Amino acid sequence: MNKLRFVLMWCLMLGILVSCGDKDEDTSPATTELDYFPTTKGSTWNYGGTNPYSVTATGNTKVIEGKTYSEFETKQGSETRKSYLLKEKGVYTGIGMDPTIGNIALTFLKEEMPEGKPWFQTNVMNGIDTKTTFTIIAKNMTKTVEGKTYKEVIHVQTKTSITFMEMEIDSGIEMNYFWAKGVGLILTDAGQYANIPLMTYSIT
Repeated sequence: MNKLRFVLMWCLMLGILVSCGDKDEDTSPATTELDYFPTTKGSTWNYGGTNPYSVTATGNTKVIEGKTYSEFETKQGSETRKSYLLKEKGVYTGIGMDPTIGNIALTFLKEEMPEGKPWFQTNVMNGIDTKTTFTIIAKNMTKTVEGKTYKEVIHVQTKTSITFMEMEIDSGIEMNYFWAKGVGLILTDAGQYANIPLMTYSIT
């Protein structure tokens, strides 16, 4: 599995649910009270760069293994698909973000995790054992994306390895995700492999 395939897979997995917007800076009480992944019905996010797509919060929910997930609809080219998000005390888990990996529950953000302390997740993807390491690099950042400045940003970095013949092999890919409070994912950055910025958003 080459590096580009890894990059596209992780861009889809972690970018597919995410939200972002039309505003530069919004410090109103309504915004500051929100978390890092709004789910209000009708909210939309449009992403550009190397892998453009759009996301809409449908306002519907689905119970999965006894827990209630919020539903999102993603459009990418001629394809439309649904995915689901669970928020539990600052922990964010998505399901169905990328149809190529099946209904894997991926915990991609933990608000309260200290900077520099990683969490791990192992899964089988396309018949391959994978291990993903998530680390919060920085909190409470200010980040400018496509000319818009966002506050209270969390920078999450992921690194993925695969297990082959009982050996753990680093994929060599480092993904960086920037989450803005009250907005959602504002940037996916994989260096030379991918750069997917938030272009416009509307939180209802």
